[in-house]
Amino acid sequence: MRRGQSYRPNDHDPEAISKQELLDAAGISSKIFDSIRKAARIKGPSHGGLEWMFSRPEVEALIRKADSGLFTERGKPAAEAWRALLAGELKRDDEDDESDDD
Repeated sequence: MRRGQSYRPNDHDPEAISKQELLDAAGISSKIFDSIRKAARIKGPSHGGLEWMFSRPEVEALIRKADSGLFTERGKPAAEAWRALLAGELKRDDEDDESDDD
């Protein structure tokens, strides 16, 4: 990361989710994500920052804003994907592969 930029204090929080994971789960661009994040008034990286960590309350705020109707085409599917990610229905990047080697 660039000088003065950090991963945030919650980078050791087991429930924290990276920007990259949120983008991958929702299938949206970084530009759309940042629009939703800014509308929800959540602090984020100044540029890029795919490893930036968002706490569970921040992700819940993102879900509320994406679901609010301002982001009609991309907001609802993103909110559904993020809900599934929080519920553990989608696999996280940091989870081990649980495939059987029979």
